[in-house]
Amino acid sequence: MKQKYRYLLFDADHTVISFDEDERRAFRIAFQTAGVAVSDEEIERCWARSAQCWQEVGLNDVFSLRVQESWHALYEEHVRRLFSWVDGTFDLNGKRDLAQSSFEEALALPSHYIERADELIEQLSQKGYRVCIATNGLSRLQHGRLQKIKPYLHGLFISEEMGSIKPTEEFYRQILSRLNATAEECVMIGDSLTSDMRGAHGVGMDGIWVTRSEEPTPDFVTEKAASIWDVIKYL
Repeated sequence: MKQKYRYLLFDADHTVISFDEDERRAFRIAFQTAGVAVSDEEIERCWARSAQCWQEVGLNDVFSLRVQESWHALYEEHVRRLFSWVDGTFDLNGKRDLAQSSFEEALALPSHYIERADELIEQLSQKGYRVCIATNGLSRLQHGRLQKIKPYLHGLFISEEMGSIKPTEEFYRQILSRLNATAEECVMIGDSLTSDMRGAHGVGMDGIWVTRSEEPTPDFVTEKAASIWDVIKYL
């Protein structure tokens, strides 16, 4: 059967790789580095505070021009604020900077993959699809986290290296230019209605929304998939 798309653009975090599990691991390593014993419940408390801090610095507001222009600096601010809270809450024995550094280094370790998404990426590549990752993130983190699937990727588009973030038209136009592809040849696959689905729609690209949400599918979404493996039937 003829393939509907030539290029498959996958979002990274919360679609292919698990930022949540990676972050929990990074907290454990940070506390170990500082010589502080914590429980699983306290790790969960840190994880919840990280999500709150992410919201506070504005990283979710990807349509804001200010955020678009400073997203990567805001990410760094997010980590600084987070570890100020961690140190104040748990006392890192005067090793706050060391713990923060180890946290960031741990976030660059090979990632946990969602629903064996690494196997899916490998299979799709072997079937002749040109599989790419399109992600908002810091280069030093994303390259390490995606290390396992790099041999199967035709392209790896990281916002810090692109100089723009999803959902900006500039980000998606750059991808099309670098691939020498048309929007019709590509499909964006991701969990975010803002960064992934609206961003792709803005340049005329189809989008497959990966979600278990029961909310109605917006008209700017081409298809809705209940899991990463469910995507296959729309390709």
